Amino acid sequence: MSREKIFTEEHELDEVLARQQELRMRLAEFERNRLEIERNRAERECTIPPLDEIQERERYRQHEQLVSRGEIANVRRDQNHGLLLLLLLLAATASLVWWGLRLMQGG
Repeated sequence: MSREKIFTEEHELDEVLARQQELRMRLAEFERNRLEIERNRAERECTIPPLDEIQERERYRQHEQLVSRGEIANVRRDQNHGLLLLLLLLAATASLVWWGLRLMQGG
C-alpha cells in the first residue's frame, strides 16, 4: 500500500510540475505579447501623421503667413469705409424722400 501511495504522490507531483511548466510558458507568452504591444505603440507614435493631417497643417501655416496684423488692419479699414458709404447712402436716400414728400405737399 505504501508503494501505491508513493506512486500516486509522484504522479500528483508530476502533474503539479507539468502545470507549473505550462504556467511559466504562458507567462513568457504574455510577456512577449506585452513587449510586442509596447513596440507597436512606440512605432505608431514615431510614424508620420496621416496625409490629411499634413495637408491641414500646411494650409494652416500658409494661412498664418498670409494673414498678418497689417492685412487685418487693411480689411477692417475697408469694412469701415464701406459702412460709412452705406450710412451716407441711407442719409441721401432719406433726404431725397423727404424732399420729394415736401414737393408733393406743395410747400
